[in-house]
Amino acid sequence: ARVADLKTSECKKAVVKHTGPATAVAVMPGSYKVSGSRIALSASWDKTVKVWSVDNPQRTLAVLSGHSDFVKCLVVHPTLPLVYTGSSDKTILFWRLPQLAEELSESEEPMVIRPFKTVKGQHTGQIYTMCLDRETAGVLFSAGSDASIRAWNAMDGSPLVADGAAFDGEWVIPRGQHKTNISDIKSAEGGLWTASVDKTVISWDIETGKADIVLEHSTAVTAVLPIPQVGVVITGVRDGVIYVWRVNDGSPRVIREIHAHTDDVTCLRIAGRYFYSSSLDDTLRVWAVEDVVGFSGGLEYMPAELAALKAQAAEQLSASSLNKLGGSASALTEEEERELAELMSDIDDM
Repeated sequence: ARVADLKTSECKKAVVKHTGPATAVAVMPGSYKVSGSRIALSASWDKTVKVWSVDNPQRTLAVLSGHSDFVKCLVVHPTLPLVYTGSSDKTILFWRLPQLAEELSESEEPMVIRPFKTVKGQHTGQIYTMCLDRETAGVLFSAGSDASIRAWNAMDGSPLVADGAAFDGEWVIPRGQHKTNISDIKSAEGGLWTASVDKTVISWDIETGKADIVLEHSTAVTAVLPIPQVGVVITGVRDGVIYVWRVNDGSPRVIREIHAHTDDVTCLRIAGRYFYSSSLDDTLRVWAVEDVVGFSGGLEYMPAELAALKAQAAEQLSASSLNKLGGSASALTEEEERELAELMSDIDDM
């Protein structure tokens, strides 16, 4: 795991070392600090979560140890020193960090922390994604390869009790509406959004467990980000495209396509006026919500710097072609046409 400086678009050289690929990162609440530095966590295939200082990431302050397989997702409570992890071992673990963050730095050796609650048996597949309800942070929602959605008391891990005909005592949305793996889940203003490999994104009514909105895609959906303040939902898919959907006027539709990644979109997050996208193409990109949603140039959106780069490359290609032909307007040979087509394809993929 690395710390990125968004002002310089560079990653710091210091890294957090795991013995397997890192799968998720999270930052503790702003008041939870060691020596004035924010505290971050990273989850990994090495079955652990490491706790470290943003200002000094090479020093591990604590290790959360308890999973028997890959740790796939990680959530931190917004006001309390509580951490939640989901794993390929089909369990959800609840962790409690020291009440005072400074206790993490008292020893030269990393503090070893064990879970205080294990949720096991309800999910029949790997846990891929979790989120806390946005309004109270009192409910933890979980989903994964069994295509069901479940809910837990975020303080003690007990199943969420649900009243009414829609549920049989416990709050659960069984496999059925989603046909296969749920890859992402987000909470927003009383609703719940899920993205799935079955090529759909669904908005759920939490009170009834029924689907309110279904957004159909042409390929597996890997990430979802509702932004109710501007009436849109952003989705990321397996081929690297990001879609912006207008969902607040009764007729859900794509209003923007962003072609900025060349591989799977792995994560979508928002902070203030910006949202962030990460991808298997090894990039993290930052987008201004207002610029993307308010763009008036058509369906496809491209940031100014990327558009300028593409135009420059096209000009260089044109000049190169003219030089090759000696300024002549004569037709290209078969080989030259093939070469030109390949170059233009490279530019379109930028």
